[in-house]
Amino acid sequence: MKAVVLAGGYAKRLWPLTLDTPKPLLPIGDGTIIDFIIAKLRPLDLEEIVISTNQRFERHFNEWLSKRRYANVKVVPEPSAKEEEKLGPTKALELLVRDSGADDYLITAGDNLFSLDLRSMVGFYNRVDSPVIALYEIARREDARKYACVIVDESLLVRRFEEKPENPPCCLVSTGIYLLPWRCISRVSDYLKSGNPPDPIGRFICWLSETEKVYGLKFTGYWYDIGSLESYNEAKEAFRDLKYASYT
Repeated sequence: MKAVVLAGGYAKRLWPLTLDTPKPLLPIGDGTIIDFIIAKLRPLDLEEIVISTNQRFERHFNEWLSKRRYANVKVVPEPSAKEEEKLGPTKALELLVRDSGADDYLITAGDNLFSLDLRSMVGFYNRVDSPVIALYEIARREDARKYACVIVDESLLVRRFEEKPENPPCCLVSTGIYLLPWRCISRVSDYLKSGNPPDPIGRFICWLSETEKVYGLKFTGYWYDIGSLESYNEAKEAFRDLKYASYT
């Protein structure tokens, strides 16, 4: 199994903080956002962890990595250097897996901070032998307009997946954490060749759910999707005294 951290965005909503710093490298606790993501991935038996970024921020991630010296972590840039050129996460994923090869992939957004123990997600994935997405119940239904709303049945099989609905049917949303077998990852090219959008990646999951059994694993605790200055400051306060080296 391999992991991919999607970090190819330019985070314009957080300017000027992210003008010269990629969002995953913003300070949190005693490290950065991505340090805490890596800490969540570290207990898994992963062949490698790939940071998917862009050409503009490739140097930033390589400098960070040279200081951390994480084992089995590498930085792979997509060919874009500004917002107008970005490929979108699904296209970036297609290019990445072309070189990384056939395997199961755990994919997470690079601006995610979450309480979910990824070992439990892998265990669930092994039991159902199907794609799994991590789900979280947010407090306010109106906020679900920003995410993908997901309805699952009693077996946790996804019955409805709706990206950024105008009228959210529920408060259960996709958190941008996916575990996909190679048979599904290998269909990214077919998805894009059919004219589907490369952003957000949830569109691919929705498309996949039409022909594959996709399961949703609910978790409780906390989930910070750092898309605004408000959510970043909230996460900074919550993580103020945490250390990434001992974080799981």
